Formats: sequence, C-alpha cells, structure tokens
Amino acid sequence: MDQSDSKFISTAKVKKTEISDAVGYQLRYQILPGNDLKQRTSELVDFCQSHHIREVALFFAAEEWNNGLLSAAEEDLWFATIEQAKAILEKAGVAVSLNPWMTTLHAARGRRFPADRNFAPMVSPLGEVSQACASFACPNWQRYIVNLYTRFARLGFRTIWIEDDFRYHNHGPLSWGGGFEPEMLARFAERIGCESIAREELVSKILQPGEPHPWRAQWLDTWRDCQLEVAAMIARAVRDNSPCATAIGLMSSLPRIHASEGRDWQGFFAVCGEHGPVVHRPHFAGYGEAPGSDKVFSIISLDSQKQLRPEYCAVSPEIENHPFTNWRKSDTQCWCEMALAKFYGSESLFLDLHPHSGQCDEPEIGKLLDRSYPALDWISQRFSKSFQTNGIGIPWRQDAARLVHTKVGDSLPELETASYEPPAWLLISYGVPVTCQTQQVNAIFGDTAWLFNDDQWLEMLKGGLLLDGDSAAIACQRGFGQYLGVEVGQAIDRESDSYSIERVVASHMGVPKGYCLNANHSVAQAYPITPLPGADEWTEILRPDGTRFGAGIVAYENSLGGRVVTYAVAEPACLPASYQRQKIVQAIVGYLNASNPLPMVTGGPHLLPIYFSTPEQSHLVILNAWPDAAQPTIKIANQKITTAKGYILSPLQPPEPIDVEIVHRQNSTELRCARKIGYFNYFTVTW
Repeated sequence: MDQSDSKFISTAKVKKTEISDAVGYQLRYQILPGNDLKQRTSELVDFCQSHHIREVALFFAAEEWNNGLLSAAEEDLWFATIEQAKAILEKAGVAVSLNPWMTTLHAARGRRFPADRNFAPMVSPLGEVSQACASFACPNWQRYIVNLYTRFARLGFRTIWIEDDFRYHNHGPLSWGGGFEPEMLARFAERIGCESIAREELVSKILQPGEPHPWRAQWLDTWRDCQLEVAAMIARAVRDNSPCATAIGLMSSLPRIHASEGRDWQGFFAVCGEHGPVVHRPHFAGYGEAPGSDKVFSIISLDSQKQLRPEYCAVSPEIENHPFTNWRKSDTQCWCEMALAKFYGSESLFLDLHPHSGQCDEPEIGKLLDRSYPALDWISQRFSKSFQTNGIGIPWRQDAARLVHTKVGDSLPELETASYEPPAWLLISYGVPVTCQTQQVNAIFGDTAWLFNDDQWLEMLKGGLLLDGDSAAIACQRGFGQYLGVEVGQAIDRESDSYSIERVVASHMGVPKGYCLNANHSVAQAYPITPLPGADEWTEILRPDGTRFGAGIVAYENSLGGRVVTYAVAEPACLPASYQRQKIVQAIVGYLNASNPLPMVTGGPHLLPIYFSTPEQSHLVILNAWPDAAQPTIKIANQKITTAKGYILSPLQPPEPIDVEIVHRQNSTELRCARKIGYFNYFTVTW
C-alpha cells in the first residue's frame, strides 16, 4: 500500500528501549496461582540472579494452563498472581515485563468462549466457526482486550507484549484462519459502498486467478485497518495507564503469511510506538531440533524482518524449544540460534525455555545460559544492529498479496508469494551471501516476479539478475523477454515429461564440459527454454534417452547493459546439491557481479555465509551447518587483502582466535581458516 493512505501512521521519532547489558537475557516464565506463589517466585529470583538474567517476562494463562479467553473471575485471579510475583521480582532487582498469552487466542484446542463474555467468533474462508477465537471486528472483544491491557498496564511493566495470535491466519481448527465474520464483511461492504456481501462471493473475487480483482486490495485494506485500529487502542491504553514508560512489544510470524492478511509493518510499529518505545520479537527458528542446513531459513528470516521495521525499534528474537527443555531441542542448537540473533545485532534474547508449570527445576537450562554467555557477550561487543548485510539482493514487498497472480484460486495460501526463501536456499547453501534489499545484482524467483512494476523491472535488468523458470516465464509474459536472451515455453510438470539430466555444455564454470548432473525426481516443473542469438548456453536438459528438452542455464548480456542468467527449472535449490553445482552457482554469481565481487565460501557442504560490510571493515560470518567438520575458504575476486583476523565460536564455548591463511592468486585473494571447524561452529573473519 501507499503509506500515505493510512491514517494510523505516525512519523514521530521514538526513543529506543533501554537495555542494561549487552547479551540481554529475557526469560519468559509463568508463575501459577496458588499458595506456593511466593516460594516459586523466590526460586525464580535465585535462578535469574545465578544465570545473567536481568528481566523476566511473566506469562499468564499460557499454553496448557490456558482455558481460552478470560472470564472475569479468571482475569482477577491472574491479575492478583502477576501483581504479587512482580513485586517480589522487582524487590530483588529483576526487571519485569508482561506477556499475555492470548489476544484473539491462538487456537481452540477444545476451549470455549467464557460464559460471561459475548464475543463474535472468527469465521474461516470456508465458513467454519471457531468455538474460542474472537473476531478482530467484534466490539465486545475490542473492549475486553483494551480493558485487559489497561488494567495490567497500571502495574507498570518495562514491556507489555502483544502475542503473535494477533493475526488472522493460523487459528486452529479453522482452515487457514479467520477474518471472514459477518462483522468484517459488513466493514468491507461499507468500504466498497454496497449494502452487503456474501462470504462466498468475496473469497471467489479475492482469489480470482490471473490479474487480481480490485476487491482483493480493498479486502486487505479492511483487514489492515481493523488490525491497526485495535493495535492503536491497546497502545493508547498502555501509554495512558502505565506509571512508567512501558514499551509495546510486537510478536510476529512469517512476513509472507502476514502479507496475505494485509499487514502494514510500518503502520504497526508506528501506532505501537506513537508515544514511547517499541520492541519486535521476530520469529526465525523452529521449535524443535532440525538439521543445521535449515539455518538458511533463520538467516533469511532475520534479514528480511530487519528491513521491515524502523531503526528505533528494539529487537528481541524468540529463542524457543517448545514443548521445552533439551529433550526437544539441543543446547547446541539453542546456542547456535542465540549466536545468530546476536550477530544480527539483537539487543536482547527472548527465552522461552522452561515448561509453563512455574518451577525452576530444570538445571540444564541454567547451564545452557551460563555456558552460552561468554560467546554471546563477545558477539555483542563486535556486531552492531547498525551493520548492514551485503550480498545478492533478494527484494520483496510487504504488499505482495495485492500483486501476486493466483493460478487455481481456491485457498488463501495462494496469496503467499514465493518471496525471498527459494533464492536464499540456493545461494546461501552454496556459500553466496545475500541481503533482503535491492542491490546491483538481484535474484527473483517464482511469483515474486509480479511484485515489481515495469520501471523496477527495467532497473533490475540494467544490473545483474538471476531468474528461475517461473520468474522468467512471468517476465516474458510481461514483455521483458528480449532482455532475458531466451524464449520460454509452457511449464511442464514432473509427470508430463521425462526430463532427468542436466549436462554441462560450457567450459568456463570449473565443471568439465559434458558432465551430467541429476535433474530428475526433485524438480516440480521445468520450462523448455530456447536461447536467443547472442545468448550463452551453460547447461542443457536431457531426457533419459538423450533427447533434448531444452537449455538448462542461459546467460545473456542485454541491450540495457545488464546481465541475466536464467534457469529452466522452478526453484533450482531443489536440484540435488553437489560440489559441481556449487561451482556453477558461484560462476553465475561471478558473471552477474563481475564489477563488484562478493566473498564466496567453499570448503565443505552448507557453509552458510553472512556478509556485513561497513566503510571501515568487512565482516564475514560462516556457520558450518553440516555434521562433518569443514575448513572454510573465502574467495574474493579482484581484491588484494593483506591482513585478516579470525575467530572460531564453538557451541557453548568461549571464542577462540584462529589464524587466517592468506593466499594471493592472479586475480583474487583466498582467506582460509587454519583448521577445520565442527558442526554448528561459527568462523568469523574481519578484514
């Protein structure tokens, strides 16, 4: 949306939330009501004082102790509990924030609306009615949530959080989520000047295949405005009733899903920070143990959300291992995620590590925090929130759902664009740094190609541009085929053709000409592409009998002075990974970015780079996201580097300085770690 359209947006400069130490452990914790409240809170004080915890965010009515949205009696009970626990913690010098666990409610899970409240329920796109989750458009719920925040704000907290159930999507057991209630439909009808609108007709229009129907943008505006109205009411209630400068904290889930519900990130932070500090808790990691290679998702999630919030906003990423303890997620992986958040300059870490039973009887959690602290403190002293990431650009827009073209038109997830994730998986996994900002060289995959207007496309085509089959087909449909150097045929799905082999036909990529790569089972669809005169075919796609399906990778220098590389397959990260494919990907990046070479990493599988550059220095952080030990080597073309400083950060250990071997080639410099590093180890290099 055009930001000038929203009456809720403030341009006020907001003071950043103050913090009291560099690491910033904040413990999310629930004290249960009961006769042992004082004892349990005293145990919590001891735990905090023993393990570097300067702040507790108190849950109430959370998880298994949640009975749905609160009745009046339940509200009184939890208020008294929080009031007593807060007093004990603050007397001991522990700062206290508040984490109400529900706004509209995450999911029903057998709960029901309280008998003494009259809330309008959420309704799904299919017409399913929730038994426990309330509609954003319900006046009674709006009064309830504002009164709840008003009452608790009077106790005076450092931060009061808005939970990530403040959303339309993901309110089980509803299909997709809610937001299609009669109250919301009435708002929409008023917006478009109609007496009424049927849910079925609305859903059909907003999911219309092809060119978006005008109703889609107006529907997303309806959702946006309703959400911002409530956020503004909550923020005002906190500001007007808190005896101190309480910050508003906003939790969020994935931006690509928030886009499909019309979220206006800048508007959200503006209303939450209208008269005081504001904090963001970005989601960036799963709740359980996962392969290290999944940290590509964590890197790109932190980077993308960094671009969506204002500089004045403090950042406290979620460190969670639900349903808790290192039986669910290893201490090693928790440490890795905490370190990653600190490399991105997060002021604090929002720790959701304890079960919600209100007992500090998990000694391993204290050990995790103690052993993690030295490395986290070291990172905090050296990596600033002001650092900007550098690399291949993966641009995106928060209003993506307004612009994307649906294909089938039967479900809300079709409004989620492929966004920044598919190119990130390809590039980061092969040792190429990225950033979620438009750069001189960019990667546009999938239906993200709909998000940019003609002028933006032409500007990107003047630089370097990496496309997959889907985005190239869309670019041709939009009239840019002459600048790609290829003709793109109709998509052919996996079961409609036997394409299975990618063969190298060019000799300059470091892979022998004639070498054959697997392009078989993991490819969802591919496009027959034909190089135009002047284009350079790097690989071709073959069938098992050796007949040609089409070109595989084509490079082209266009009449605008730009360079474009096109893959025939959709989402090329799905092609089986190998050292040969790494050479091809890095050769592509070198071709596209010849005038401003990036550092690229080799030495083992899944050595994931993050590149921070300042006018004074360059910092490269490399995570070994694979169980095998590896020896990272950084290659930088057209630069002569004479000094470099390196460190190894091993899980739960203090940082260790390490020699960096410097080798000067004819047209490049190589920086090599002096020894191998293990799984979930970081190697940092500064030059």
